[in-house]
Amino acid sequence: MSGPSAELALRKALLARLNGSGVLSAQMGPEGICDVPARGQAFPFLSLEALGSKPLLSDPSEGLVHDLRLQVLSRAPSRDEVLTLMEEASGQILDGALTLDGHHLVGLQLSGRSTALMRDGRTFRGVIELRAVTEPLV
Repeated sequence: MSGPSAELALRKALLARLNGSGVLSAQMGPEGICDVPARGQAFPFLSLEALGSKPLLSDPSEGLVHDLRLQVLSRAPSRDEVLTLMEEASGQILDGALTLDGHHLVGLQLSGRSTALMRDGRTFRGVIELRAVTEPLV
């Protein structure tokens, strides 16, 4: 198999789409949309928290189902910033097909969103859950 794995291609396309959003970039800065936040990352930021895959059918080469979880963290005085950023990120992700290197995105859907105040009592965490189906290009 040549080219990146489906997971790598999906991750790359997703982060590129989010980094291409002027609204998100303006609010989070150039380092605020990332795979892994840097130590001491300024708030707010968005990161890819989890990416899991399983075969669509019995053979993984026939396609994969991916479960993704993005997190948005904010230290604003209310969850309004997290909710606004989650709405913008969801819209960017679901607005038009993502182009994956070496793979075809069959489907992408929002499977859930939630927010919570973290134990420190000052950080709000928003979670966006997505499900994607990919097939290798033939």
